[in-house]
Amino acid sequence: MIRLIRSELIKLRTTNMWWIFLLCSVAFVGLALLINTAQADSDLSTPDYLNQAPPPGMSPQDQADFLAQQQAAKDEAAANHTAAGLARIAANVYTSGQFFGLMMVMLLAILLITNEFYHQTATATFLATPKRTKVIAAKLITGGAMAVIFWFIATLINIVVGAIFFSSEGVANSLGHWTAQQAILLNLLVYVLWGIFGIGIGVLIRSQIGATITAAVVYTIGTYAALAMLALIREYLIKEDWVLEAAVYIPPLASEHVVGSLRGQMGDTHLPARWVGVVVLVGWAVILGTIGTLITRKRDIA
Repeated sequence: MIRLIRSELIKLRTTNMWWIFLLCSVAFVGLALLINTAQADSDLSTPDYLNQAPPPGMSPQDQADFLAQQQAAKDEAAANHTAAGLARIAANVYTSGQFFGLMMVMLLAILLITNEFYHQTATATFLATPKRTKVIAAKLITGGAMAVIFWFIATLINIVVGAIFFSSEGVANSLGHWTAQQAILLNLLVYVLWGIFGIGIGVLIRSQIGATITAAVVYTIGTYAALAMLALIREYLIKEDWVLEAAVYIPPLASEHVVGSLRGQMGDTHLPARWVGVVVLVGWAVILGTIGTLITRKRDIA
Protein backbone atom coordinates (compact mmCIF):
# COMPACT_ATOMS: atom_id res chain seq x y z
CA MET A 1 0.00 0.00 0.00
CA ILE A 2 2.83 2.41 0.79
CA ARG A 3 4.29 1.78 -2.66
CA LEU A 4 0.93 2.55 -4.27
CA ILE A 5 0.50 5.75 -2.28
CA ARG A 6 4.01 6.87 -3.18
CA SER A 7 3.24 6.15 -6.83
CA GLU A 8 0.04 8.23 -6.65
CA LEU A 9 1.88 11.12 -5.01
CA ILE A 10 4.46 11.05 -7.80
CA LYS A 11 1.68 11.14 -10.40
CA LEU A 12 0.11 14.08 -8.62
CA ARG A 13 3.39 15.96 -8.28
CA THR A 14 4.33 15.51 -11.93
CA THR A 15 1.04 16.83 -13.28
CA ASN A 16 0.98 20.48 -14.32
CA MET A 17 -2.42 21.14 -12.80
CA TRP A 18 -1.92 20.80 -9.04
CA TRP A 19 -0.13 24.10 -8.59
CA ILE A 20 -2.72 25.91 -10.76
CA PHE A 21 -5.50 24.62 -8.52
CA LEU A 22 -3.47 25.57 -5.45
CA LEU A 23 -2.91 29.11 -6.72
CA CYS A 24 -6.62 29.42 -7.51
CA SER A 25 -7.41 28.22 -3.99
CA VAL A 26 -5.07 30.81 -2.47
CA ALA A 27 -6.63 33.54 -4.62
CA PHE A 28 -10.12 32.58 -3.48
CA VAL A 29 -8.94 32.54 0.14
CA GLY A 30 -7.66 36.09 -0.27
CA LEU A 31 -10.95 37.26 -1.80
CA ALA A 32 -13.00 35.53 0.89
CA LEU A 33 -10.78 37.02 3.62
CA LEU A 34 -11.40 40.49 2.21
CA ILE A 35 -15.16 39.92 2.37
CA ASN A 36 -15.20 38.20 5.75
CA THR A 37 -12.95 40.72 7.48
CA ALA A 38 -15.11 43.54 6.11
CA GLN A 39 -18.15 41.77 7.54
CA ALA A 40 -16.32 41.23 10.85
CA ASP A 41 -15.38 44.91 10.97
CA SER A 42 -19.03 45.80 10.49
CA ASP A 43 -20.10 43.37 13.23
CA LEU A 44 -17.53 44.77 15.68
CA SER A 45 -18.18 48.45 15.00
CA THR A 46 -20.71 50.52 16.94
CA PRO A 47 -22.90 52.64 14.63
CA ASP A 48 -23.43 56.25 15.66
CA TYR A 49 -27.22 55.97 15.56
CA LEU A 50 -27.19 53.63 18.57
CA ASN A 51 -26.66 56.61 20.86
CA GLN A 52 -28.96 59.03 19.06
CA ALA A 53 -32.29 60.22 20.38
CA PRO A 54 -35.42 59.61 18.28
CA PRO A 55 -35.75 62.23 15.53
CA PRO A 56 -38.19 65.05 16.35
CA GLY A 57 -41.69 64.88 14.93
CA MET A 58 -42.06 61.12 15.44
CA SER A 59 -45.34 59.75 16.68
CA PRO A 60 -45.25 57.89 20.02
CA GLN A 61 -45.56 54.56 18.18
CA ASP A 62 -42.72 55.40 15.79
CA GLN A 63 -40.56 56.48 18.73
CA ALA A 64 -41.26 53.19 20.50
CA ASP A 65 -40.35 51.25 17.35
CA PHE A 66 -37.17 53.31 16.91
CA LEU A 67 -36.08 52.71 20.50
CA ALA A 68 -36.88 48.99 20.25
CA GLN A 69 -34.79 48.63 17.09
CA GLN A 70 -32.02 50.68 18.66
CA GLN A 71 -31.98 48.46 21.76
CA ALA A 72 -31.94 45.30 19.62
CA ALA A 73 -28.95 46.66 17.68
CA LYS A 74 -27.19 47.52 20.97
CA ASP A 75 -27.80 44.00 22.28
CA GLU A 76 -26.41 42.51 19.07
CA ALA A 77 -23.33 44.73 19.19
CA ALA A 78 -22.75 43.79 22.84
CA ALA A 79 -23.16 40.09 22.03
CA ASN A 80 -20.56 40.36 19.26
CA HIS A 81 -18.00 41.60 21.79
CA THR A 82 -18.48 38.72 24.22
CA ALA A 83 -16.03 35.80 24.12
CA ALA A 84 -18.61 33.61 22.38
CA GLY A 85 -19.49 36.34 19.88
CA LEU A 86 -15.85 37.03 19.02
CA ALA A 87 -15.19 33.30 18.61
CA ARG A 88 -18.14 32.97 16.22
CA ILE A 89 -16.85 35.86 14.11
CA ALA A 90 -13.30 34.46 14.24
CA ALA A 91 -14.50 31.02 13.13
CA ASN A 92 -15.92 32.58 9.98
CA VAL A 93 -12.67 34.44 9.29
CA TYR A 94 -10.42 31.44 9.96
CA THR A 95 -12.36 29.25 7.50
CA SER A 96 -12.41 31.83 4.71
CA GLY A 97 -12.25 30.49 1.17
CA GLN A 98 -13.83 27.16 2.03
CA PHE A 99 -16.43 27.14 -0.76
CA PHE A 100 -14.06 27.46 -3.70
CA GLY A 101 -11.20 25.75 -1.87
CA LEU A 102 -13.30 22.59 -1.63
CA MET A 103 -14.11 22.82 -5.32
CA MET A 104 -10.40 22.99 -6.16
CA VAL A 105 -9.74 19.91 -4.00
CA MET A 106 -12.61 18.04 -5.62
CA LEU A 107 -11.50 18.86 -9.16
CA LEU A 108 -7.89 17.88 -8.48
CA ALA A 109 -9.05 14.60 -6.92
CA ILE A 110 -11.13 13.95 -10.03
CA LEU A 111 -8.00 14.38 -12.14
CA LEU A 112 -6.18 11.84 -9.98
CA ILE A 113 -8.34 9.11 -11.47
CA THR A 114 -9.53 10.50 -14.82
CA ASN A 115 -5.91 11.14 -15.83
CA GLU A 116 -5.46 7.36 -15.80
CA PHE A 117 -8.08 7.00 -18.52
CA TYR A 118 -7.15 10.19 -20.39
CA HIS A 119 -3.49 9.18 -20.71
CA GLN A 120 -4.40 5.48 -21.08
CA THR A 121 -2.29 4.41 -18.10
CA ALA A 122 -5.18 2.73 -16.25
CA THR A 123 -4.47 -0.68 -17.81
CA ALA A 124 -0.82 -0.61 -16.77
CA THR A 125 -1.77 0.57 -13.27
CA PHE A 126 -4.23 -2.27 -12.71
CA LEU A 127 -1.97 -4.86 -14.30
CA ALA A 128 0.79 -3.86 -11.89
CA THR A 129 -1.69 -4.11 -9.00
CA PRO A 130 -4.42 -6.63 -9.87
CA LYS A 131 -6.27 -5.95 -6.61
CA ARG A 132 -8.14 -2.89 -7.78
CA THR A 133 -9.49 -2.11 -4.32
CA LYS A 134 -5.94 -1.33 -3.21
CA VAL A 135 -5.49 1.06 -6.12
CA ILE A 136 -8.69 2.93 -5.27
CA ALA A 137 -7.75 2.97 -1.57
CA ALA A 138 -4.36 4.49 -2.48
CA LYS A 139 -6.07 7.15 -4.59
CA LEU A 140 -8.51 7.92 -1.77
CA ILE A 141 -5.64 8.31 0.69
CA THR A 142 -3.72 10.47 -1.78
CA GLY A 143 -6.78 12.61 -2.40
CA GLY A 144 -7.16 13.06 1.35
CA ALA A 145 -3.49 13.95 1.79
CA MET A 146 -3.72 16.51 -1.00
CA ALA A 147 -6.78 17.99 0.68
CA VAL A 148 -4.85 18.33 3.95
CA ILE A 149 -2.19 20.37 2.14
CA PHE A 150 -4.80 22.69 0.63
CA TRP A 151 -6.47 23.07 4.05
CA PHE A 152 -3.15 23.78 5.78
CA ILE A 153 -2.13 26.53 3.38
CA ALA A 154 -5.58 28.15 3.45
CA THR A 155 -5.76 27.94 7.25
CA LEU A 156 -2.26 29.34 7.70
CA ILE A 157 -3.14 32.36 5.58
CA ASN A 158 -6.46 32.81 7.39
CA ILE A 159 -4.91 32.60 10.87
CA VAL A 160 -2.06 35.01 10.10
CA VAL A 161 -4.29 37.60 8.42
CA GLY A 162 -7.11 37.03 10.90
CA ALA A 163 -4.86 37.49 13.94
CA ILE A 164 -3.51 40.74 12.48
CA PHE A 165 -7.05 41.92 11.73
CA PHE A 166 -8.40 41.21 15.23
CA SER A 167 -5.34 42.86 16.77
CA SER A 168 -6.04 45.98 14.71
CA GLU A 169 -9.64 45.90 15.98
CA GLY A 170 -8.39 45.76 19.56
CA VAL A 171 -10.16 42.48 20.37
CA ALA A 172 -9.03 38.93 21.15
CA ASN A 173 -8.20 36.70 18.19
CA SER A 174 -10.14 33.80 19.81
CA LEU A 175 -7.57 31.20 18.74
CA GLY A 176 -7.75 29.82 22.28
CA HIS A 177 -11.54 29.50 22.17
CA TRP A 178 -12.99 26.08 21.38
CA THR A 179 -15.56 27.49 18.93
CA ALA A 180 -12.82 28.80 16.65
CA GLN A 181 -10.65 25.71 17.14
CA GLN A 182 -13.59 23.43 16.39
CA ALA A 183 -14.37 25.30 13.17
CA ILE A 184 -10.74 24.99 12.02
CA LEU A 185 -10.57 21.25 12.79
CA LEU A 186 -13.95 20.49 11.25
CA ASN A 187 -12.84 22.41 8.18
CA LEU A 188 -9.95 19.94 7.89
CA LEU A 189 -12.41 17.05 7.96
CA VAL A 190 -14.53 18.73 5.30
CA TYR A 191 -11.53 19.21 3.00
CA VAL A 192 -10.56 15.53 3.32
CA LEU A 193 -14.11 14.39 2.60
CA TRP A 194 -14.26 16.48 -0.56
CA GLY A 195 -11.04 14.84 -1.71
CA ILE A 196 -12.88 11.52 -1.37
CA PHE A 197 -15.87 12.95 -3.24
CA GLY A 198 -13.61 13.83 -6.15
CA ILE A 199 -12.24 10.29 -6.44
CA GLY A 200 -15.77 8.88 -6.40
CA ILE A 201 -16.94 11.30 -9.10
CA GLY A 202 -13.89 10.51 -11.24
CA VAL A 203 -14.76 6.82 -11.15
CA LEU A 204 -18.39 7.45 -12.04
CA ILE A 205 -17.52 9.77 -14.95
CA ARG A 206 -14.31 8.60 -16.60
CA SER A 207 -14.16 11.46 -19.12
CA GLN A 208 -11.75 14.07 -17.74
CA ILE A 209 -13.52 17.01 -19.34
CA GLY A 210 -16.98 15.62 -18.63
CA ALA A 211 -16.22 14.91 -14.97
CA THR A 212 -14.58 18.26 -14.19
CA ILE A 213 -17.19 20.38 -15.99
CA THR A 214 -20.12 18.43 -14.55
CA ALA A 215 -18.71 18.57 -11.02
CA ALA A 216 -17.90 22.30 -11.22
CA VAL A 217 -21.33 23.24 -12.61
CA VAL A 218 -23.25 21.08 -10.13
CA TYR A 219 -21.10 22.36 -7.25
CA THR A 220 -21.54 26.05 -8.05
CA ILE A 221 -24.75 26.61 -10.02
CA GLY A 222 -26.48 23.44 -8.83
CA THR A 223 -25.96 24.23 -5.15
CA TYR A 224 -27.68 27.59 -5.20
CA ALA A 225 -30.28 26.46 -7.74
CA ALA A 226 -31.25 23.76 -5.23
CA LEU A 227 -31.32 26.35 -2.43
CA ALA A 228 -33.54 28.63 -4.55
CA MET A 229 -35.83 25.68 -5.26
CA LEU A 230 -36.17 24.98 -1.54
CA ALA A 231 -37.02 28.64 -0.95
CA LEU A 232 -39.73 28.53 -3.64
CA ILE A 233 -41.17 25.32 -2.22
CA ARG A 234 -41.21 26.89 1.25
CA GLU A 235 -42.89 30.04 -0.07
CA TYR A 236 -45.58 28.55 -2.32
CA LEU A 237 -46.05 24.83 -1.63
CA ILE A 238 -44.98 23.53 1.77
CA LYS A 239 -44.93 26.35 4.32
CA GLU A 240 -42.91 24.42 6.87
CA ASP A 241 -39.53 25.35 8.33
CA TRP A 242 -38.05 21.90 7.65
CA VAL A 243 -38.05 22.68 3.92
CA LEU A 244 -35.30 25.30 4.31
CA GLU A 245 -33.61 23.26 7.02
CA ALA A 246 -33.15 20.55 4.36
CA ALA A 247 -30.44 22.77 2.82
CA VAL A 248 -27.93 21.06 5.12
CA TYR A 249 -28.36 17.87 3.05
CA ILE A 250 -26.80 19.61 0.03
CA PRO A 251 -23.07 18.74 0.36
CA PRO A 252 -21.53 22.20 -0.28
CA LEU A 253 -24.01 23.81 2.12
CA ALA A 254 -23.48 21.02 4.63
CA SER A 255 -19.77 21.91 4.50
CA GLU A 256 -20.55 25.53 5.35
CA HIS A 257 -22.92 24.44 8.11
CA VAL A 258 -20.22 22.28 9.71
CA VAL A 259 -17.97 25.31 10.29
CA GLY A 260 -20.90 27.57 11.22
CA SER A 261 -20.90 29.92 8.23
CA LEU A 262 -24.21 28.78 6.72
CA ARG A 263 -26.29 30.38 9.46
CA GLY A 264 -25.46 33.86 8.18
CA GLN A 265 -26.93 32.99 4.76
CA MET A 266 -30.13 31.39 6.05
CA GLY A 267 -31.41 34.31 8.12
CA ASP A 268 -33.84 33.27 10.84
CA THR A 269 -34.03 29.65 9.67
CA HIS A 270 -33.45 27.29 12.59
CA LEU A 271 -30.76 24.91 11.35
CA PRO A 272 -30.04 21.51 12.92
CA ALA A 273 -26.92 20.88 15.00
CA ARG A 274 -23.60 21.10 13.18
CA TRP A 275 -22.95 17.39 13.64
CA VAL A 276 -25.80 16.76 11.19
CA GLY A 277 -23.68 18.37 8.49
CA VAL A 278 -20.79 16.07 9.44
CA VAL A 279 -23.06 13.01 9.16
CA VAL A 280 -24.31 14.19 5.76
CA LEU A 281 -20.79 14.66 4.39
CA VAL A 282 -19.51 11.37 5.81
CA GLY A 283 -22.54 9.63 4.34
CA TRP A 284 -21.91 11.09 0.88
CA ALA A 285 -18.22 10.18 1.13
CA VAL A 286 -19.03 6.58 2.08
CA ILE A 287 -21.57 6.27 -0.74
CA LEU A 288 -19.31 7.73 -3.44
CA GLY A 289 -16.22 5.89 -2.17
CA THR A 290 -18.06 2.56 -2.02
CA ILE A 291 -19.70 2.97 -5.43
CA GLY A 292 -16.39 4.01 -6.94
CA THR A 293 -14.61 0.98 -5.51
CA LEU A 294 -17.31 -1.48 -6.63
CA ILE A 295 -17.46 -0.04 -10.15
CA THR A 296 -13.68 -0.13 -10.54
CA ARG A 297 -13.52 -3.74 -9.37
CA LYS A 298 -16.06 -4.88 -11.98
CA ARG A 299 -15.55 -2.47 -14.89
CA ASP A 300 -13.55 -3.42 -17.98
CA ILE A 301 -10.56 -1.07 -17.79
CA ALA A 302 -9.00 -1.86 -21.16
